[in-house]
Amino acid sequence: METLLPFSEVAKLERGNANLRPPCEKKRPFKEMMETAGNDPECFHLKNRGITYLCDRFEFDNSARKLTISIPDIPKDRYDNDGVKKFGIADGGHTYKVIEDVVGRLVDYKETPEWMEPFVRVHFVSGEGSEEAQVEGIVEALNTSSQVQQFTLDEYQDKFEPLKEALTKSGFDTSLVTFRENEEKEWHVIEIIQRLACFLKDRWVDTHPASMYKSKSKALELYTNESTQKEFFKLFDVIKDVVILPEYIESRFSDGVVNPKSFGKLGAVKVNKKPVTRAGTPYTSKHSLDLAALLPMAAAFRECLQLKGDRYCWRIDPKKVFERCADSLHKALVNRIKQVSITSHLGTDMEYWGACSQIVMRTVMGMWEEQAAGARV
Repeated sequence: METLLPFSEVAKLERGNANLRPPCEKKRPFKEMMETAGNDPECFHLKNRGITYLCDRFEFDNSARKLTISIPDIPKDRYDNDGVKKFGIADGGHTYKVIEDVVGRLVDYKETPEWMEPFVRVHFVSGEGSEEAQVEGIVEALNTSSQVQQFTLDEYQDKFEPLKEALTKSGFDTSLVTFRENEEKEWHVIEIIQRLACFLKDRWVDTHPASMYKSKSKALELYTNESTQKEFFKLFDVIKDVVILPEYIESRFSDGVVNPKSFGKLGAVKVNKKPVTRAGTPYTSKHSLDLAALLPMAAAFRECLQLKGDRYCWRIDPKKVFERCADSLHKALVNRIKQVSITSHLGTDMEYWGACSQIVMRTVMGMWEEQAAGARV
């Protein structure tokens, strides 16, 4: 059923858990809708696509002009739980937020004599027996037209649940991670997946994971694809170490493992106004090393991994390896910066990826030989 309803009636609808992303009031469409609601309210329903609302059932009593909507009885703290039925606003989350804001200030708006309460088009979709996948398909199709990003759709389909569980088990606070658009948090799920993708040891035997720096979307595709997702699962026992290893490397360079003054002068390095500790890590740094320079270094430490059963573990501590080869990695960075015109080119420079990998591999082999010799003695 489709109908036009005044803002004050739409505001009575429960938002529900069907919408993919929280609204962002900073975006231009939101601001333009607020402008229309305030200055051209009689045209709001003409300029706005409206809202699609999923419910169990609806009933319209024409004689009483009464519309009754039935929704699932689900506590708000269970909205995101597995298996919980999706209902509410499937499309038009930003429109609904505009309506909430206007209704919240309705008294102020009505002080303007010529202002009238806007109407909005609401499309109700009901069905008690709808399959979960069918509901997801409806929501995904509706929101793809308004350019919802793929990682938000993946979150809606619970594809990140194994990742969240592994991060939580490792002690990494997932509340710091953005899993949906319009969330502003310290970490981003695609950034985490990108870093993990660089450590897929079996995948990067004959080449280096420079493509993971070049395209985060490719890393996301590897994670969400059922045929390749299990490669990531192998890293779950060392997931936190892998994710925050770049911050460790950055902090150690900044802390004096090489000459801080010469390090701070590199084109790939910025001096922070004050020491920075990234949330979720214990590492503080006076400098910021560009990811194009940092990621190939960090990815090289996949040489420290070994497979036990279906999970990777550290055969040798990557931090100890770094302390041995930090100077060589720094020299490799200095040499390659001279060869590229733009710092970001380091991220796709196969010679730089190869140099970092060779340095770490030689260091690991040397430390293994030392361990073996000590065991023989």
